Amino acid sequence: MINSTICTIGGGTGMPVINEALLKAGYKHVDSVVTTFDSGGDTGRMRTDERGRILAFSDYWRSLISLWTDGKQKADWVEMLRFRDGRGRNFGNIFFQFMSEKAGNLSDVDNLFSHLTGAKINGSVVPVSLVPTDVCFETISGAKYCGEHHLDNLRMSFDKVSKVWLTPEVPANEDALQALERAKVIILCPGSMYGSLITTILPKGVSETYKKSKAKKILMTNLMSVANENDGYTQDDYVKIFARYLGDKKPVDQVIMADINKLKGKSFEKTMQNYEMEHSYPIRLSEKQSYDYETLVMDVATIDKSNFRLRHSVSKLAKVFATMNLCRKGN
Repeated sequence: MINSTICTIGGGTGMPVINEALLKAGYKHVDSVVTTFDSGGDTGRMRTDERGRILAFSDYWRSLISLWTDGKQKADWVEMLRFRDGRGRNFGNIFFQFMSEKAGNLSDVDNLFSHLTGAKINGSVVPVSLVPTDVCFETISGAKYCGEHHLDNLRMSFDKVSKVWLTPEVPANEDALQALERAKVIILCPGSMYGSLITTILPKGVSETYKKSKAKKILMTNLMSVANENDGYTQDDYVKIFARYLGDKKPVDQVIMADINKLKGKSFEKTMQNYEMEHSYPIRLSEKQSYDYETLVMDVATIDKSNFRLRHSVSKLAKVFATMNLCRKGN
């Protein structure tokens, strides 16, 4: 049985950052409901080789590692799991495919991983569904695609996504529904709007369970837009999209946005120039809100100077989460 107070939803690189920040802020248990429908890169090759009959493991193991207490053992495992051979095959994906088969299903892998490695996992990682499927979408031009990787391949196109669905439709993992039911706080993590977030609420049962939940619901917007997903978006546009797919008149209680204006200097200027070449711009603040929610504009971003990209800062977010007192700590 799942017993938690905070539940994060999503995938990609956003969820691990949120998980790490929550733990750093002092919260002791986080359940992460994670997407398992990725089809890009090494994950896509593995799923093609298995004729689509396996889940995507990359978002799962990254989220699992983010709930592991820091230390040398964790650092060594992170290095191993990120290793890619000369053919681009990722050890983490192969290892967790083995773990999934040994455990019987991906829902039980976190316990097996802790047993084998001695890792202290502060929560659990729950696949949103245990049934493989593909992310399909239609764009404003009427073009249709099947496979999450097409979202990434077309990320600089202005032919924006107009509709997204799963083929075939799949049921939600019962453990994922329990995590949502028991949570006092649900955080929709930053990430690909359609590839990581909307995708995670599409399995049968998720939207109904989310709507019934009495948890405090927090949406964290991306730092920057992606041309084919949310070009020109405000935080209110985000909320409208979630209201549409959830069928909920009050999809969130709070929205957390990054105050990009807190970042200055030559590094910031170079970073923004790089994004502009990708048709990517900061998510804008709208004073007009279509739904009843609170908007918080916070200093939570940092510059990754190794490649001049904006990231959510674990340390800054930890301070925000600590002062918000999301729920009683220590549970």
